[in-house]
Amino acid sequence: MTDASSPPLGKLIGIGLIAGLFSALFGVGGGIIVVPLLIALCHFDAKVATATSLAGIVTTAIVGASAHGVLGNVDVARATAIGLPATLGVVAGVTLKAKLSSRALVYGFSGLLVVAAIRMLFPEGGALSGLGLATEIPLVAGVGFIAGVIAALFGVGGGILFVPVLTLILGLTQKNAAGTSLLAMIPVSLLGTWRQRATGHIRWREAVILGLASTSTAVGGALLADITPPRLLRILFAALLLLTAAQLAYRERSPG
Repeated sequence: MTDASSPPLGKLIGIGLIAGLFSALFGVGGGIIVVPLLIALCHFDAKVATATSLAGIVTTAIVGASAHGVLGNVDVARATAIGLPATLGVVAGVTLKAKLSSRALVYGFSGLLVVAAIRMLFPEGGALSGLGLATEIPLVAGVGFIAGVIAALFGVGGGILFVPVLTLILGLTQKNAAGTSLLAMIPVSLLGTWRQRATGHIRWREAVILGLASTSTAVGGALLADITPPRLLRILFAALLLLTAAQLAYRERSPG
């Protein structure tokens, strides 16, 4: 296999540094950046790249969430409400994946991301903001479960779904959504890594290097998110959503 030998240390560190910055800046796991780079630069098989990236994300999410927590950008109640049900969604999504793998489903989800990206360009304000936690939590838990299912079906991190929910539905600011999303992602990435270890696809040495390299830039990404104008941060995240949609559609069109 093309990924049998260990890739150069410098490449792994570079990928980890990029992943940490993007993860903490936008509140995503970084897999949308890491997986293509592992495939292109380190010649990893797609399944190995996805599993290894997921294992590395655990450290990135912990450090990024901690940095955002110090800055006051984390809503623990909402992170718990959306993150824990998402772990159940991941389990369900893995079960459904073999039965629901279809081109129409992928394109439909890509279209949903495009719509979310366009919506991100409008002023902040959540559809459920102001209802109170007692009303919000059951609804957010349902969304979290669905996000976990979708994450498992399409191989994307929960953050790419958590952040739009937290901003567009609950009305959190972009930086607060980023910090809250990272905290919610910790149990999701832990469960995903535990499930992936049985497949033998995780390259543990590379995952550890990626995770450690990401820690320094994760702190910087949280600081950058804290000082970046909200409007600019939303525009950049909208661009990331479009990139994710394009990558999913391209992956579906590509043979194999």
